[in-house]
Amino acid sequence: MNKKSGKVQNKNGSSVEKKKAELMPLDDKKTSEKSSFTEFKDAPDKTESDILAGERPGNKVKDKEKTSGKEKPEAPVKRAAPGKKKSLAPVIIAVAAVVIVAGVVIFILGRNGNTPIENIFVSDIEVVLADGTVQTMKASAAFEELSTDRFYKGIVIDGVDVGGMTKDEAYAAVTKTLPQNPEEICVKLKLAEKTLIPNFNDVTVEYNTREVIDTAFEMYRPASEKDLDQLKECYNNVQQLKNTKQNFESSYTIKVNNVRETVEKVLNIYVEEYSEFRDASIVDFDLENREFIIEKEKTGYDIDVESAVKGVEELFESGTYTGTVTVPVDIKSPEVTEAMLREEYGLIGEQTTITNGVESRNVNISQACSNINGTVLEPGEVFSFNEVVGQRTIENGFQAATVIAGGQYEQDLGGGICQVSGTLYNAALKSNLKIIERHGHAWPSDYIDPGLDATVDWPSTDMKFENDSDYKIIIVAWWDPDDWSCNAQIYGKKLPDGQYIETEAEIVSQYTPGPEYTEYVEDWDMPVGETKELRHSYDCITAYAYKVWYDKDGNEIDRVYYDSTYYKPYGRRVAVGVVREDGTYASIDHSTGEILPEPTPEPVVTTTPAPVPDTPTPEPPTPDPPTPDPNTTPDPTPAT
Repeated sequence: MNKKSGKVQNKNGSSVEKKKAELMPLDDKKTSEKSSFTEFKDAPDKTESDILAGERPGNKVKDKEKTSGKEKPEAPVKRAAPGKKKSLAPVIIAVAAVVIVAGVVIFILGRNGNTPIENIFVSDIEVVLADGTVQTMKASAAFEELSTDRFYKGIVIDGVDVGGMTKDEAYAAVTKTLPQNPEEICVKLKLAEKTLIPNFNDVTVEYNTREVIDTAFEMYRPASEKDLDQLKECYNNVQQLKNTKQNFESSYTIKVNNVRETVEKVLNIYVEEYSEFRDASIVDFDLENREFIIEKEKTGYDIDVESAVKGVEELFESGTYTGTVTVPVDIKSPEVTEAMLREEYGLIGEQTTITNGVESRNVNISQACSNINGTVLEPGEVFSFNEVVGQRTIENGFQAATVIAGGQYEQDLGGGICQVSGTLYNAALKSNLKIIERHGHAWPSDYIDPGLDATVDWPSTDMKFENDSDYKIIIVAWWDPDDWSCNAQIYGKKLPDGQYIETEAEIVSQYTPGPEYTEYVEDWDMPVGETKELRHSYDCITAYAYKVWYDKDGNEIDRVYYDSTYYKPYGRRVAVGVVREDGTYASIDHSTGEILPEPTPEPVVTTTPAPVPDTPTPEPPTPDPPTPDPNTTPDPTPAT
């Protein structure tokens, strides 16, 4: 509800209390003047000379002179000397005149009984007109002018100048200007993160315009023409209204209906929906952005509809029609949030190595990474490099490149992919996963420290590890042509408390093989006298691998020995040409690489054998044809 108080406002906007003309009881009015007829009647003992001398019977004449604050004693009345009588004719004439005048007045009063006799001689009043002019006018005329059934000029109600209008005319004119909806009703409901706007369109508005019109109409209305002071004051104020208008304003009362129904209608559709809640969950993995896709958690709310209704009603009752009411709710919080999953799940371990500029080798590395990228391992599953990458064939996108085979470098399909298996092997170690199978190369690789490589060969030599965590892992692998980097990352449940693992290798023994380890082998396509190095020498190395644990601040907290790798010594391997000019092949000393001299052939003794008489060759006997078995069917002869 809202009720605005009606006030009178003058032209400059200041508030003026509404004023009603006050009646002055006639019994309280003291008239200072009385008619000469009355005075003469009340003083019969006065002589003619007293009357002619200007003295009024019944009045006390006070001496204006005062002595020591006291009045002087009255002078004795002089009387005519005895024996001298004056004529009474003037007195009789005067008395007759007074009687005649009195009769006329009484006759007039008899015809107009509304005029009291005491006002017959004081019926004029002085008034001040709107322009400041002072004017004398009959009280009856002033009263009649103010007793109109229309508003005085200068009365304004709700912005409408109603001067000259009757009450009904003023009501019709004012109500046309009053708005049907004086207040904008826009109360919003704040429900969790949602803002709802109910439609409060059932509104009742009541104005007190009739009361204001009655109050404004009675302003400066004299109660009677008998109270001359009040009449004069009212007349002067009405004149001043022409200069300074008096403003009145209606007040109104607003009642918003069906508040409960409106609030319930808006909130009830959310009661069931908001009561449900769920934990955040991982639904997929974005390979492009390399992050988990998480479905956000949902908070549940038990909505207190009753309190919301009460809040809106109290707002309206306070005279406020715009604002926001927060809907009370009982929050049901999920146990797992997106932030918790982001903190707990993500990148566990990663490794990067740099490849060389051999195009065919990089093609193979990129193809192997592509085959591995996006592999998902559920808890307990084992990753097999050979199974995931597949057989190295041209059809599978692999090219010929350098490989280590038989203790030397050769060209074969898929050369170089051991760098992918070694890179992924280190990422698995850093992710604290269980290694099932791993083999070192014949000698250390130049892209990773000794003891941290992992060689593979289809189909027998493999690299395997198991997801022994309690959550699935995602393997991400790619080759970057911009910096020739081979990258492997493993995503899943992170190590606790922000810890992480780095791999380190330590060479615990090493020696270089001497010349005695050099190997010489025949080259069946190269002429005698030419040589080429098939392999340079490699040191004999024993290397230990460690998993080094760090806390979230980078402080080493543990160093765990993991594995050792033994690289046996390899001497130089040199190819020696053995093709002679005549196309024959020479022999070499495998310990020195020297061509061995041809051996001298020993003479061969030839003997002539004794002649042997011819021996006739006997004819072979002809076997009897077999008797066919009637129960046997011969096999058919295949077509060619």
